Amino acid sequence: MINKARFQAHQGAISLCLLGLYFIVNGFINSTTVLMEAMRTPPLPFAQWEPFVWEYTSAFSSFCVVMALANVLNRYPWRWDRPTFSIVLYSVMGLCFAATHIVLMIASRAVIYALTGSHYQFATSTEQWFFELIYEMRKDLWSFVFFVVMIWCYRFVVAQWLGDARKIGLKPASSKVDNATHSIDEEGVHCDVLLIKKNGREFLINKQDINWMVSSGNYVNLHIGDNVYPMRTTLTSFLDENAYLPFARVHRSFAVNMNDIESMKVADSGDGVIRLKNGHTVKMSRRYKLTLDK
Repeated sequence: MINKARFQAHQGAISLCLLGLYFIVNGFINSTTVLMEAMRTPPLPFAQWEPFVWEYTSAFSSFCVVMALANVLNRYPWRWDRPTFSIVLYSVMGLCFAATHIVLMIASRAVIYALTGSHYQFATSTEQWFFELIYEMRKDLWSFVFFVVMIWCYRFVVAQWLGDARKIGLKPASSKVDNATHSIDEEGVHCDVLLIKKNGREFLINKQDINWMVSSGNYVNLHIGDNVYPMRTTLTSFLDENAYLPFARVHRSFAVNMNDIESMKVADSGDGVIRLKNGHTVKMSRRYKLTLDK
């Protein structure tokens, strides 16, 4: 069974390894396919190593642009409420994806050919340049669509497996609601509720029920009793957004709900352990103990 906490802590590296493995296997299959098809009608019109250079330079270039694409998708997710804007934006992104891949591919092939004492020519005439660019662009635009969908699906599966806690905004039913006890969402409405999506189910949790939290890679694991709810954020950001709640940072990676503290055991070094009312223990560092004492 895969350890979720370990996966969270190394999710970026694991994702890159999976992506790299995909391109390695795909590049090998494509290279040997080109070579074997050419061997049907000998002699070979190229050196045996050339198909591997062609495919793996394309794979390397794709690996680079897909990494960049994943970051861009974080910043510019598809907006279903603005479909026209999203179509235009993603069309531009697709063209940039294709152009970058072609430039990197040609440049890396030219370098490798030069190292072998050969000369690489992408095309020999203006007409052939135009033809080859169209040929590569149509493949790259289709690859762009494929990788966008693949990234979305991968993130959805991971979110369902880990559990995904998200902020939501709820408008108060009455103006008499005391907003001083609630956090502010992007519309200026206060809410203490998080939406949890896990294993195809959705449910709500109250932030004030959180006992303690721990930073884990790109996530913060929110602990309520024996349940753990990962949220894609940093511990600092989460605490800043919920500064009105009785949460206190007690370690570089840990924070606790002050109302749930039962006792503290401090060593001579100043570091210590916090025992919560539910029996869980949390590390406390000397640096943050001073803040806690205040």
